[in-house]
Amino acid sequence: MYPVPLPMACLRALAELDLQLAEGVRDAACPHCEGPLHSAYFQRKPRGADVPEELAVRRGLCCGHCRGRQLPPSVLFHGRRVYLKAVVLMAVAARQPDRIEVTARRLAELFGVTRRTVARWLRAYGEGVGRHPAWQRIRGQVPPAVRDHEVPRALLEVLVAHQGLERALQTACRWVPAL
Repeated sequence: MYPVPLPMACLRALAELDLQLAEGVRDAACPHCEGPLHSAYFQRKPRGADVPEELAVRRGLCCGHCRGRQLPPSVLFHGRRVYLKAVVLMAVAARQPDRIEVTARRLAELFGVTRRTVARWLRAYGEGVGRHPAWQRIRGQVPPAVRDHEVPRALLEVLVAHQGLERALQTACRWVPAL
């Protein structure tokens, strides 16, 4: 599997999933005071792919009473980090130690990711996916051929074989936690 620039349809689908996740959190009350949650969206300048301005929006929420901030989960953005989640997953998958398929230089050309950043991502995914509570919750949905220490590479390979690249990226972005 070789990293490719993200298809626009994939970015749009991930942005739509983010909107649905934010609406689900907004429909619940504020976890601090039970007040109503209002939209507090803000623009992001994500790295790793050309993202149109209308999609580069992080959907935050703000309580109408206590003004407490709530940041719903995101499948488009990698937590609070600058890179898109799909870029992180593809870069880590391409450089995992058991099957290095892409050079660090090629990743820098494709996504603007430095060697140190990829090394940091590899450490995080190598050490933390199997123990992460979000991964443990969905582990039963993941094919048994995917071992925890091989995520995201093995997961993407299995999903691409069954769903194609776009759907595989969307599924992996939903399943794999931001570490």
